[in-house]
Amino acid sequence: MEYKKFRVKTTVKSFRDLEIYRRTTALCAELFTLRSPKGANSKQLETELDILRELSKYVPKYIAESYGDRYSSRALGITKLEKAAQIVSDVIAKLDLINIIAGEKEFRDLILNIIRNYQIQRRKIINLKRVWSGERRIIGRKK
Repeated sequence: MEYKKFRVKTTVKSFRDLEIYRRTTALCAELFTLRSPKGANSKQLETELDILRELSKYVPKYIAESYGDRYSSRALGITKLEKAAQIVSDVIAKLDLINIIAGEKEFRDLILNIIRNYQIQRRKIINLKRVWSGERRIIGRKK
């Protein structure tokens, strides 16, 4: 048997240890490095990207806050995870709009990849919310 891919999961000591926090932070950083292609809609596209960048900053913020709040008020922590999931949905909708506006195929493919990554993170946020609230059913997995 090959054990090279095996890794021991450590306990979560802070919100920085949460994979969804690290991944949503990386996705947010990816949006900040994204530049619109030159073309007819570049000014409108850059405006939409600025709105998207501002919106995406709140996802890791709410995840971090929810981690701390779940110890003082579980309901508040769960509410902040729901807010993070809602913002991810808003980011996905904005990315869809940008995908329609964009003309260059490479840029559109990049946007579609970011959308897929945000959809995965949204599912993980919902799964974390379910675990914290005591539900055991995980979305995306078979029983």
